[in-house]
Amino acid sequence: MSTLENKIAIVTGASRGLGEGIAVELAARGATVVCADLHSAEDTATTLQSAGSPKSSSAKVDVSSAASVDELVGSTVETHGRLDIMVNNAGIYTYGAIADVTDDDFRRTMDVNIGGVFNGSRAAARVMKEQKSGRIINTASQLGKLARPNEGVYSASKAAVILMTQALGLELAPYNITVNAICPGCMHTEMMEKSFAEIAQSEGITLEQKLQDYLDAKIPTGRFGTLEDVGRMVAWLASDEASFTTGSALNLTGGEQVFF
Repeated sequence: MSTLENKIAIVTGASRGLGEGIAVELAARGATVVCADLHSAEDTATTLQSAGSPKSSSAKVDVSSAASVDELVGSTVETHGRLDIMVNNAGIYTYGAIADVTDDDFRRTMDVNIGGVFNGSRAAARVMKEQKSGRIINTASQLGKLARPNEGVYSASKAAVILMTQALGLELAPYNITVNAICPGCMHTEMMEKSFAEIAQSEGITLEQKLQDYLDAKIPTGRFGTLEDVGRMVAWLASDEASFTTGSALNLTGGEQVFF
């Protein structure tokens, strides 16, 4: 297992789901984690502290606001003296045909999903360039590589994350900073179960049957992704073992994208 001892990390969107899983794994490997979210991430921070990461903490942030993100990064550096790992994970999901998506929904999706990555990466890069070291990891999606009906706005925002990751990887390589994106597929979270339950109800079948049908049709490995899967990939990208990996967008899908 790669170690992250004495590393200082920020994870946005850390109150639940993928962000919580990432924060837990980074702390388990020795990092001190600032768990940041628009809503309270105190529960996540408490979990990390109880598990042996006493300096981990929570913070409020609106990733769509450059001032809010700059304040988060600045306070982290003021408290801990440095920033080693920036995980731009916060995001929102928008569903609907492009012709039907409202202006407000479009702008909000872009402000959070790509604006948040821009704000977080820029603030982190300014610190990491001075340090001559760092890791920036962005949460994209398999839908940033392949589109599906009614998910075009979300897909476009995540495709932008992938291309910004590539550009940042090139720009920051001379400073010993790597920049990578993860592209999760269907991960087993509360949000996913809620979505599948609604679809199952509309089709007149049970949630369990809908989940199994999806696995059989879409995922060759025969299971959904877990928070632990996501956490382990991010922890590896944050480690010294991944020092030669930059500008990449790594699939975490169980092979699902092959069946689109």
